[in-house]
Amino acid sequence: MKIEFHTKEIVLSARDKSLMERKLRKLKRYLKDEPMLIDVFLRDETSAEKGGVDQAVEISTNFGKEKIFVREVDDRLMRAFAYAYKGIERNLSRFHRKRIKEAQKFDENKLAKILRKLRIGGAEEI
Repeated sequence: MKIEFHTKEIVLSARDKSLMERKLRKLKRYLKDEPMLIDVFLRDETSAEKGGVDQAVEISTNFGKEKIFVREVDDRLMRAFAYAYKGIERNLSRFHRKRIKEAQKFDENKLAKILRKLRIGGAEEI
């Protein structure tokens, strides 16, 4: 798993960065066997035109042919990260459950074919 941080007009403390890395490494449980790239974009979107103090966090995940992207904006950086993390975890969990369901469906179909062959073969032997 590779995690890259990209900042724009934000000073990221070592403590916050290590906390973010620790949380993001937990996402590995959903994709144990695949290489995974996580890009974290941290931006300060403060301006009078946009309406105040805003911190944006964008988390992008690439694994295989899939890509998941989540963007959250809040007045606090770590709260925006927490919301974005929940979103990316929810999407990865959904993807993981879908893959498990497809694998089980494949196993059931394979088992049904084997049973049909055994029944056909058993009927011919009798």
